[in-house]
Amino acid sequence: MELKKAALVLLGGVAVIASACSGTSPTVVPMSQAPSVTSGFASGGTVTVAVPYLPSNFNPSTPAGANRVTQMVMEQVWPQAFVIDPEYQAETTGFIDSAEVVGLSPMTVSYVIDPKATWSDGYPITATDFVYNWQQQLLASPVLASPAFLAGYRDIRSISGSNGGKTVRVVFNRPYSDWEGLFANLIPAHIAERAGWASAFAGFRPKDLISGGPFIVSSLKKGKRLVLTRNSRYWGTPAHLQSIVFRVERSDRASLVGLKDGSVSIAEVTPSPQVDIAIARDQALSSALSVTTTPSPVLWQLVFNLNDSVVGDSLMRRALALVTDPDQLAADSVGLEDPLATSADSRVFAQGQPGSGAEAASPVAYNQAQATKLFKSLGYEPDQNGRLRAYGVGSPLTLTVTGPRSNGAIDALERQLQAEWSSCGIGLIIRNVRMSHLLKTVLPSGGYQLALAPYVMPAFPTWNAIIYTDPVLPMSISFPPNLHSDIVGSNSTWLWSVPTPVGTEPGAVSSGGVTRDITGLEDPDVAAYFERIMGELNTDARAQLLSRLDTVLTQDLPTLPLFQEPVSLVQQSDIVNVSESPGSAGPLWNAEDWVVETTSPSG
Repeated sequence: MELKKAALVLLGGVAVIASACSGTSPTVVPMSQAPSVTSGFASGGTVTVAVPYLPSNFNPSTPAGANRVTQMVMEQVWPQAFVIDPEYQAETTGFIDSAEVVGLSPMTVSYVIDPKATWSDGYPITATDFVYNWQQQLLASPVLASPAFLAGYRDIRSISGSNGGKTVRVVFNRPYSDWEGLFANLIPAHIAERAGWASAFAGFRPKDLISGGPFIVSSLKKGKRLVLTRNSRYWGTPAHLQSIVFRVERSDRASLVGLKDGSVSIAEVTPSPQVDIAIARDQALSSALSVTTTPSPVLWQLVFNLNDSVVGDSLMRRALALVTDPDQLAADSVGLEDPLATSADSRVFAQGQPGSGAEAASPVAYNQAQATKLFKSLGYEPDQNGRLRAYGVGSPLTLTVTGPRSNGAIDALERQLQAEWSSCGIGLIIRNVRMSHLLKTVLPSGGYQLALAPYVMPAFPTWNAIIYTDPVLPMSISFPPNLHSDIVGSNSTWLWSVPTPVGTEPGAVSSGGVTRDITGLEDPDVAAYFERIMGELNTDARAQLLSRLDTVLTQDLPTLPLFQEPVSLVQQSDIVNVSESPGSAGPLWNAEDWVVETTSPSG
């Protein structure tokens, strides 16, 4: 998958790692030939990655496959038109020689596939695979776990191939700014047409689970381990490692034990003082482990049910936001695990995402005096004990928040929120349920008043459209047979609305986050902003529009962003080129570049 990217270690006698904070330009490895390996690096080797489970369906575009582990595995198996690096930059991969916008009237993108690119069973990778993936994404949209990218697929007018299918011409009906996010996890059309888009990849069947990348799935022991080995029929530069083993470790503690005894090479764990102590002790003995902590894509938010008779009132939501201190909530919850964790103030930008600093939306700052005025305008005044009641003598203002069970950080956050609101006269009842029940049933059915829920922040901000525009809809719309022209229709909102069985969120449990608009927000200004942003190809103008959209969402307050969940990437220090991507593949985004250091490279 020979990435055309920066921040690689050069294996030519001197190891150079470009730091994002160094202020220097990263070094780019020429992709026409493999970096040479000195005697300081192993030619081959095995790296073991700890994961909490193994894939049940290897197609990430199915509800069962839409999860982080499946994407980590398939990132190196199926072709990816682009991958997301740690700086949120989309970079082409080895099977694409070039991908660029070649026309604007209409917008046209040309992909040039490497002439040697083939599937591991000998079939060439061609425009046929692009066409099949485009059509199947559209047909499968009602059950896709996170169909935020459908705006792009629905905007496509036609796909054609030339030069033996190695040049792919994609024509859009209108400009689509996030086109680089399309055609990830390219599925082999000749396999899926015979065996099925989902059924072909349910379980491990080697004849169907072929590879188009540098690794291939070579073995699977259910519930135990999965092994990727070098794809012997890969046409490009071979991966440095011989194999990557995904080993099931069902707790952070088990992963740390594996890291210390050498049975695990890399693991993502929740930051905590215990992790820091374990790493410090190990470094004092052998310097065998290193750790990097970054914000994960998971954004926790306080969610308001806009159909509720109390919090559905915008003035009530604003008053509640004014008596909520996100900084204190973060410090007294996730901050106990990672002291560097901070509160979030955006629903469309992840922390550090390009454009996030462009005229950031002003958060609703803590202001108890202003909140008191709003509560009074809503008919709530304090009684002699300071408890807010209807006109000071009636029913008390008591709300209920529903959150996930057995989550230490969220438990602490709930207690802090309860204390903050109690000091302002508001009663808060805490109701915790299984995470699967919260995501699959409680949220999409509207069975809550307030909720604490995880949202997975996409690398492409416009993919948030489905989260903040369209409520979960009944399945009432059938797709016309002519996918090439009729599916977009005259209604521009069709660019992202997805008919979904009412009361469900397909794949929410598997993906670990909210996948639809479960608040009931219907603001035409929000929809209009998303439509404008989707068509804005100028990055600076796009950032400004996104910031204005964020301001509108702050005014609407369907949610109150709290914090991005931090993740610690712990690894054996002799593995080079490992870094955390904000995309769903995490550290596997560039695993073909991982290499094991055997001795200090010669100077």
